[in-house]
Amino acid sequence: MNKRFQLALIDLDGTLWRGGTVIPGAPEFVLRLRDSGIRPVFFTNNSTRTPEEVVYALENCKIRAEAEEVCTSAQAAAHVLHSKIKAGSIVTYVGGSGLQTALEAERFDARRAKESELHSTWLGDAQGAVVGMDVTVSYMDLAVVCRVAHRLGWFVLTNPDVRLPVEDGFLPGNGSLGALVATASGTKPIVTGKPDATFVDFALERYGVAREDAVIIGDNLYTDILAGNHADVYSILVKTGVTLPGDDDHIHPNEIVESVDNIFRQESR
Repeated sequence: MNKRFQLALIDLDGTLWRGGTVIPGAPEFVLRLRDSGIRPVFFTNNSTRTPEEVVYALENCKIRAEAEEVCTSAQAAAHVLHSKIKAGSIVTYVGGSGLQTALEAERFDARRAKESELHSTWLGDAQGAVVGMDVTVSYMDLAVVCRVAHRLGWFVLTNPDVRLPVEDGFLPGNGSLGALVATASGTKPIVTGKPDATFVDFALERYGVAREDAVIIGDNLYTDILAGNHADVYSILVKTGVTLPGDDDHIHPNEIVESVDNIFRQESR
């Protein structure tokens, strides 16, 4: 690497860990970044965890991190809402504690969509609707979000991943939940996660770094690398995750390496 960076936007699953198991060399890689004066930012489409929960997971993998270094699609979703509606507005959502915390941090009245609220009067006052990943979500929970999204003409989707890879195949992802809401409500979501460039822009603004001084590192061509392409940010693809030979040859990382263990070694000498 001949280029110097100030900020590294680092994907988590498939890049630093895989199935909860740390990828060899990942803790040392993050240390090399810090030693080189490059700020690591743990840049994730996962909207279910709070920053503190992400830090806990990283530390279990022997990777030192601070909550301020975590940037999630839930935070980006709350930021988008902040630009559209007033603080204090009622926002209904499906998702985990990470999304709830992000919405409350922007001072929204965050209310989990659930069947018992389907006929509540406050639904007519809701000014926002958000779909985040939630493995406990029910048909009637989504019906609540659909009702608000249809009235508003829009909703926010924390990330568009239609599948979550697992050892023996895949599980439906957040994009699949969003597709149901979009179809039923007749609306188009505002997407905030990778590969949308606005997620990268949110991170660059938050940390005060120009795009030419940032690098995005990840294992997925269709999320991490495409986000870098869309945002015109230097990108490095690692081969430790979901990208397979024969994947889309129209998405071009600036570099391809075996793993994060191969990155930024020269600068640390």
